[in-house]
Amino acid sequence: MREAPLPLLQVREIFHRFRDGFLALDGVSLELYRGEFVVLAGPNGSGKTVLMRHLNGLIGPSSGGVLLDGVAVGEDLPRSRRRVGLVFQDADSQIVGQSVVRDVAFGPENLRLPRDEVELRVREALEATGLIGFDQRRPHTLSGGEKRRLAVAGVIAMRPDLLVLDEPFTGLDWPGCAALLEILIHLNRAGTALVVITHDLEKVLAHAGRLILMSRGRIVGDDTPEALIDGVEALGIRRPRGPVSAMSWRRERA
Repeated sequence: MREAPLPLLQVREIFHRFRDGFLALDGVSLELYRGEFVVLAGPNGSGKTVLMRHLNGLIGPSSGGVLLDGVAVGEDLPRSRRRVGLVFQDADSQIVGQSVVRDVAFGPENLRLPRDEVELRVREALEATGLIGFDQRRPHTLSGGEKRRLAVAGVIAMRPDLLVLDEPFTGLDWPGCAALLEILIHLNRAGTALVVITHDLEKVLAHAGRLILMSRGRIVGDDTPEALIDGVEALGIRRPRGPVSAMSWRRERA
């Protein structure tokens, strides 16, 4: 009899109350596994981004805990942030380098890796995100889609086990969405677990094996996309037309 796989990340009954008294997370528990492709959806204010910030210890819960391979993320924050990468909706907030290549190198250099290893990781990240040839471009000259890809490149150069992206398709046109989606599919097939936070289900849901729904700081659904899709409108999320298998903006669908 095969043993059940061990979770990569465990969220255990976390609550998060802001100083003004607002309860942003209300007893959230979930497990995330290696190699998964998860879509996390919910109306504005449901707690999705707050939950995201807990996953690598960027903020801590009022109570409860988050474990990475059985170890509390707060016990070793550098380890947690290497292994759980976050890409925020505002790509500019994550861009720190004066050039594309310097920005992607920032994380690996902070790990004090040998120069050869830094250069290898930068090259691989630029190739994966389609930014080869952009090395010396200044980030402020990039398009919105290129900045989003640069933010992803900077995170994947750290080689995380889990990559969490907050509304990655916001503000992108069809080619930009399609290019980013191809990157995510490639990363997932190479073994990176993904959590994509989005209300744009029609762009990505066909590629997910799991859909998690949040409302008012709680998880109210966690199952296959097919099992949950017909209930999303009750939460104020638009249900795209057609079957889940058609919910993709991948290039081959053009």
